[in-house]
Amino acid sequence: MTSSWRLLILSLALIGIGLTGLLVVGAIVPAVRSRPEGAEARGAWIYRTGTDPDTGIPIPASGGMMMHMSCADCHGPDGRGLRTPMFVSPDIRYRNLTDPAGMVESDGSRGHTYTDELIERAITQGIDAEGRPLAWPMPRWQMTERQLNDLLAYLKALP
Repeated sequence: MTSSWRLLILSLALIGIGLTGLLVVGAIVPAVRSRPEGAEARGAWIYRTGTDPDTGIPIPASGGMMMHMSCADCHGPDGRGLRTPMFVSPDIRYRNLTDPAGMVESDGSRGHTYTDELIERAITQGIDAEGRPLAWPMPRWQMTERQLNDLLAYLKALP
């Protein structure tokens, strides 16, 4: 092989490596730039995507639906709950969960009253305010303290 062919192959390889690098940077930079700031915005990110706002990596969970989902997938984009053929999810807006008269259940009855600590327990352990297991679709999220605080800040901000 002549040196001009080697130079051509080397040039094409370097161009390929350069283009690959640009694609990688092009994919990473917008994600980094669009990271939410502030607890409420970070909590909204977690609620809508089920991923960590800093890394984009799914937040680990066990039990429940056994597939990666987000809070919004089951509780709706506004936290008011959903009715599906498989299950009915409750209204998880903060003011409903912490209502002194007890949260309004999906059937209209009054249920339990949650505190911040009991909300965190429901999210991470799948246990309701009265100490009973939540319905089977609810995953047990393995969140950091920051993720829990951010999510709680978002739930408090829901209208």
